Amino acid sequence: MLHAYRVLRASPPHFIVGGLEDHMFIAVPNYVLVVMMVVLKFTRILQYLPALALLSSHVYSQTPDDPAVQEHLKKRTELIAEEKLQRQDHDFRSTLSPVAQQAEAIVGAIRQYEIDNFWRKPAGIELEDNERYPGEMFANAKPLIPSTKLWAIVSRMPKGSLLHVHSSAILQFETIFNILLDTSGIVVTASQDVSTMLSAENATLAFSHVSDFAADPKVANVSIDSPYYVSGTKVPVQYAAESFPGGRSAFIDFLMTKVAVTRNEVLRHDLGVDEIWRKFQSCFDPAGSAMTYEPVIRKTYQSVFNAWVDDGITWVELRSGGSSAKLVPEGQDTPNPDLDFWIRVLLDELHKFQETEKGKQLWGVRIIWADYRGSDRSKLLSSMEKAIERKQHFPDLFSGYDVVAQEDLGRTLLDLAPELLWFQNRTQALNMTYPFFFHAGETLGDGNSTDDNLFDALLFDSRRIGHGFSLYKHPLLLEQYTEKKIMVEVCPISNEVLRLSTDILHHPIPAMIAHGVATAINNDDPAILGEDAAGLSYDFFQIIQGFDNIGLGGLGALAQNSVRWSNFVDQSQEAWIRDIELGVNGTGIKADRLKLWQEKWEAYCEWIVEEYADWNSTIIS
Repeated sequence: MLHAYRVLRASPPHFIVGGLEDHMFIAVPNYVLVVMMVVLKFTRILQYLPALALLSSHVYSQTPDDPAVQEHLKKRTELIAEEKLQRQDHDFRSTLSPVAQQAEAIVGAIRQYEIDNFWRKPAGIELEDNERYPGEMFANAKPLIPSTKLWAIVSRMPKGSLLHVHSSAILQFETIFNILLDTSGIVVTASQDVSTMLSAENATLAFSHVSDFAADPKVANVSIDSPYYVSGTKVPVQYAAESFPGGRSAFIDFLMTKVAVTRNEVLRHDLGVDEIWRKFQSCFDPAGSAMTYEPVIRKTYQSVFNAWVDDGITWVELRSGGSSAKLVPEGQDTPNPDLDFWIRVLLDELHKFQETEKGKQLWGVRIIWADYRGSDRSKLLSSMEKAIERKQHFPDLFSGYDVVAQEDLGRTLLDLAPELLWFQNRTQALNMTYPFFFHAGETLGDGNSTDDNLFDALLFDSRRIGHGFSLYKHPLLLEQYTEKKIMVEVCPISNEVLRLSTDILHHPIPAMIAHGVATAINNDDPAILGEDAAGLSYDFFQIIQGFDNIGLGGLGALAQNSVRWSNFVDQSQEAWIRDIELGVNGTGIKADRLKLWQEKWEAYCEWIVEEYADWNSTIIS
């Protein structure tokens, strides 16, 4: 009979082993103890061998062809398919043509190949900044994106409509600064000299036009980087560039720091939302002043119209104010007091562009009047009156109303309710269709006053909402936004740069789509937020790159949504909902343009299949 033993420590190299049954204790060498313990453990294992053999045979008998495994796979497939029925993009994707399905498979294969072979690059010790991964922060990924095949595909895609973009940041500022430098009479003023790193960082800049340098005592040929520069001195912009250390290109690089969020600022998510918004809002004054001279804004419009068409954008709804006169006519030094002047300039340039062969691809532009949400009651009501006047003067141009600026620190829709109700009643009395397209839910909050704007936007019948970042936290609102056909104008790169999401992988758009909420992709303020492009390709790329459930079909659904929810013409709420629901089966302008977009989509899918035919062999069915 095998005895159980208890081991008591003794002086090395011996242990005291005592029998539990006879209470006898003997001293044995270490090697004897080891042998005894091995024998004991082996004897115990032997008694379990039959059970282990039975278990082993059962596990290894479960092959992929086993009925139990097949039943699990069947239930799994059915469950996933059932969930996809709830997705907002389900209808579009379930009706993809054979060529579109083939294009989606090819794009999926290319995307996965580049994830595995281009994006997933581990870095070595003390080289962590070189780490690369799919879906990384846009500021890090941006220099790499244009070298990918997926970018070549996305940049060719027909994007449909751009529904959320602010007029002061529509075109990359490098282009605008070059226009300024090539325009006679432009001067730059600074709040202080920029001779040191600190003073350059703190200085504010503004641009204006002076028709006669000799007649203006404030004009002087003194470099703004000189310690002798006097605040407010107007320096001819050509001289400022030539005298700047490094010349014109270095001067433009310096100007860019005043009108755009830098890469280092983008990466500092640890400093929070308010800090980046202070930098963001500081960009608008110098950016706006760069576009206050008529010849400059005319060239800017032509450049951005071309850029939109090049990027596959066919319709645009600009958010823009206009309650104060800022545009200076050509050859003059002061703004035209007529509030309609800048509108006539915009329409004139738009009509010129649309008369060209290329311009025929741009269906048009409308404006959502945007007031500052921080305005007090009297100032806001005054601006609302001007918005109504502009609508009376240009009924086809002005399409809706919004309030803008940082939602977290501005007045809430609840606080603005008296003014907004006045606006609704006033426009209804005038038999005017002037719907709301509110910014709402652009916040990290959950239950705070900014988050609650989502409830007010719903009750005010906002036809679309801007950002809607916190919407996914509200199951009831998700249902009601879906039922009431309220679309979310999603701005993925903007949300990342302004520190709501650290990267595309943390964006809530997948939750919105999965719950059936209509969404479309927009770029918000691309010139300020680091995209350096007027189009939508970077935002589209981030979405398809970031999420496996999107694919080319999902990207197509987002583009089609942008057309379905475009406010092409004034409509009653009932007609608006009807045309959204009917889609291509309707009879109005929306149905016609959806059909035009569909033709572009099919041609695009055919191009993918032909251009990347060699990828067919890599597709796994």
